[in-house]
Amino acid sequence: IERKGPRPPKTLLSAIKQLKGREDIVVTKPDKGSGIVVMDRSEYLRLLAASISDTNKFRKVPAERPKTKGRPPNYYHPLFDKEKLVESTVRKILPESIANSVRSTGSRLAHLYGLPKTHKKQLAMRPILSASGTYNYALAKWLDSKLKPLSWNEHTVTDVFEYTNEICEMEIPLGEILMSYDVCSLFTNVPLDETIDILVNKAFKNNWFNATYDLNITK
Repeated sequence: IERKGPRPPKTLLSAIKQLKGREDIVVTKPDKGSGIVVMDRSEYLRLLAASISDTNKFRKVPAERPKTKGRPPNYYHPLFDKEKLVESTVRKILPESIANSVRSTGSRLAHLYGLPKTHKKQLAMRPILSASGTYNYALAKWLDSKLKPLSWNEHTVTDVFEYTNEICEMEIPLGEILMSYDVCSLFTNVPLDETIDILVNKAFKNNWFNATYDLNITK
């Protein structure tokens, strides 16, 4: 297919549309860089399942319906029950205006998909969990904006542009080299309980959280 302008050729778009209509393949994008990846669906599902097979980091949620009186709901999932729990807890802690803004109505389940790591010698999958619209998404987004200042220090780089400027201005002594390290599965290896304790201690040190956001929350 010959490309004659900045936009993809119609024949290419038509071919991609036809491929997306097939149930035996998956059309997606790679984990790194740009492009299109066409994979056999069974292989895609196998690699995606392998990426979340570690029971130390992922666990199955039992989907059994609880015994209730009256007519059972047409659609049920145990995570939907947490929507009411989160809302009642938030209303006890936060002012009404904030509680109304972070409450969820008609939440949905998170959506799991994978991005193929085509840059690796052995093909693997990066699991991505799309949580927009879930029962705790609005609350998590609010907390992220409030707690983000706690992650900034003299060693923090906000974006690639700041990093580029620092590298260009850095003078490396003769005989020394600059190295970079990559953490394997960083986010799923973060110890959650320890991280939460660190954030809580920093947030309530000298009553910083309440003083900064005009709240009255106890640790």
